[in-house]
Amino acid sequence: MSLTPLAIGKMRFRRVWRGYDPTEVEEFLNLVGEELAKVMGESERWQKERERMEGRMRGAEDRERELQETLLRAQRVSDEILNNAQREAQLLVREAEITADRLVQSAIEQSQGVERGIAELRHRRRELQLKLRNTLELYERILEADMQEDQERRATIHALPRPAEREG
Repeated sequence: MSLTPLAIGKMRFRRVWRGYDPTEVEEFLNLVGEELAKVMGESERWQKERERMEGRMRGAEDRERELQETLLRAQRVSDEILNNAQREAQLLVREAEITADRLVQSAIEQSQGVERGIAELRHRRRELQLKLRNTLELYERILEADMQEDQERRATIHALPRPAEREG
């Protein structure tokens, strides 16, 4: 038999000759029934409160778990972004180094081309100087030969008898 307020209220005892006063027993049973009803009501209320709190706690735990998962995802995304940025920076540095190497190589090639051009111009100038010297020497020899020829012609003209001397 389960003990409920209703079961206590309906409880009847046999009457015996020197037994307890039935009115007192009934009053006590009513009092016990009322107290039991109050205790059971409070127990039920506390049970509901406990269930409500457990529900809230489960909800809080669910939110906490979701928050932790969100934070982990955010951390992973942040790490990926950082890694991608680092890889991109490394690629940019490599590209810049390659470009710089190309520019330096191009500048070296241009410098070598300019140096070759200067050397070629110096060689041409030397050739032109030699040609000019040879030409000047040639003209000098021609001039000397021409001057010597003029001198010889004059000497020949002076050595020839004069027309007045020939008739004489």
